[in-house]
Amino acid sequence: MDINDEIIKQYLRLLRQQQQAKKIYQDYYEGKFDILKNYAYNDSRSNIKVVINYFRKFVHDEVAYALGNRPAYISMDDDLKALELVDEHFSKWIRVHNQRLVLEGLKFGESYEVKYTDNLSFKCGVLTPINTLVVERGNVEKKVELALHEYPEGIFDQKNKLDVYYKNMVYTYHLVSDEKIIFESKRRINFKTPPITVYSPNLDRTSMLDDIKSANDAFCNTLSDLVNEVSDFRQALIKVTGGELDDEDIPNMKKKGVINAPAGVTVDYLIKNFNDTFVQNLLNTLEDKIYKAASHMDTNQPLQSNLSGSALRSRLISLENKCIILQSQLETIDKSRLKDFFEFVYKKTREKFSYNKIKLRLSMNIPVDITSLADSFSKLKEIVPQETLLAQIPFVENPAAELEKWFKEQERKAKIGKVLTEADN
Repeated sequence: MDINDEIIKQYLRLLRQQQQAKKIYQDYYEGKFDILKNYAYNDSRSNIKVVINYFRKFVHDEVAYALGNRPAYISMDDDLKALELVDEHFSKWIRVHNQRLVLEGLKFGESYEVKYTDNLSFKCGVLTPINTLVVERGNVEKKVELALHEYPEGIFDQKNKLDVYYKNMVYTYHLVSDEKIIFESKRRINFKTPPITVYSPNLDRTSMLDDIKSANDAFCNTLSDLVNEVSDFRQALIKVTGGELDDEDIPNMKKKGVINAPAGVTVDYLIKNFNDTFVQNLLNTLEDKIYKAASHMDTNQPLQSNLSGSALRSRLISLENKCIILQSQLETIDKSRLKDFFEFVYKKTREKFSYNKIKLRLSMNIPVDITSLADSFSKLKEIVPQETLLAQIPFVENPAAELEKWFKEQERKAKIGKVLTEADN
């Protein structure tokens, strides 16, 4: 396939269609629910619109749950130099980058990682379906063949630019309109193919919003109706039975808050009677369905004071299963990232490293019973490598470096012990 202006315009139209389809996910993440536009308006009554954004809450919860702990890399062949290189180049940004990549993936159903080099450093960025169109091959591998990235020229500039990634080149265009693009420049990149990888937190490339939108909308509408009913009590009509009020008395009555009624006259409010228990049950049902559809647990519910970490984790099994898939998809992205990184290292230093021997370890940010873990280690230390055991501890960020520290500490203790023994003799 050859790149020309007409082909780019065709793909630009596809980007516009994609932006329109994905806009609802960005709107709901920002709290711009349909109720803000479609709520039934009443001229003479309260029209408060209540938005409870479960979508954003769940997205943040899953990112914190799956990627709250710092990622660690393990070498399958004990290549410490490769691990040092990865740690040197990745440690400053990898954790936040992974979190943002997954957050955008959860929001839209997919997100894109773009690799680039800056001042002889290897870096990665995150793109979304709102600003990027990715064209994949139709075969099983689904490698990215072409990508369009739209971005503004400056903070205060209304004009946009378009980067077209194709093979090992990036073509930059000035966007006058969707039908008029002006070629500006092209540059060669340090990668053989477009350095963009598609990430999705699930196998279907769908957003969580697709599962909970209708229930979340119903919850917001029901809660808004309830709030407005309560608010309307301030505007409730006064019902006078057996008499009447003079128009001149009404202003004084509102100001003083007192009504002088003759004997036999009954004055009360004309209000709507509704079953508050029914409404509360409906809200509870909708909230429960939202949590179940999202495979989440309401952690705001009171728990037993003596609930163990293992028992709490068992209640989070559905969320954990969901996050395992999320992490598995991220590990695939990381393999592509390491492959491009070691190719970059080879061009820079002529040193070869195998990306297949480096494994990303992600641990859930969940309560851990350290005592039980230590007991398991004492039973496994004779049959499982110590580095593997260290990798199971959430607060150990680099098992290889931690093991090396342990060996140095043992050597230091041995030297001190030897000195003390010689002193005694």
